[in-house]
Amino acid sequence: MKKSVKYIIVAAVIVGISFLYAHVGKKVPVYDKTVDSSLYGNMGELTVDLQVQQEFVCEKPVLSGISIMCATYGNTLTSTYQYQILDAETGEVARTGSFNAGQVKNGAYYTIEFEAIDGCQDKRFIFTLVSDNAEPGNALTVYNVPKSGEDADLHLNTDEFPNNTLAMRTVSDMFDIETFVSVIFCLTYLYVFIIVLYKFFS
Repeated sequence: MKKSVKYIIVAAVIVGISFLYAHVGKKVPVYDKTVDSSLYGNMGELTVDLQVQQEFVCEKPVLSGISIMCATYGNTLTSTYQYQILDAETGEVARTGSFNAGQVKNGAYYTIEFEAIDGCQDKRFIFTLVSDNAEPGNALTVYNVPKSGEDADLHLNTDEFPNNTLAMRTVSDMFDIETFVSVIFCLTYLYVFIIVLYKFFS
């Protein structure tokens, strides 16, 4: 009886930890993640006269952020950038906001977080990024990468990049069943391993 209670408690703890850990910001690349990093293209500084527009399809039921690779080249930036998430079918603005370029780390992905958009699996959106005060030397640089799908058009003002997308990922804060199952498996394996090890040396 005592052993049964112990196993129930251990199972409950494992499931509880796995459930908490499985609430993650799932990041899905818009670009082709199999390409070599040498194929990443520099799109130049995004100054006041330039706007990036990236179309994409959300693969998850929730969209709560956009993560883009940026470069600052070691400069301390003070410029600000404005973004919009547009419904590609209706043109309606789903989310809008801004961020300070000084928050961005050089050569890393920067995540723009916003209030989650629900019910958007397989829905087409357009992400736009522009600045009203970024001057040369005080502006972010973004990258383009070979794209993985047809519904991923990239524009820089009127210039089109037919074979490329931004180095960009969609972010979905949600319960991820794959992570949940994986964590349960790992914790169960660890528990069994410790028990076997204990019995072996006792």
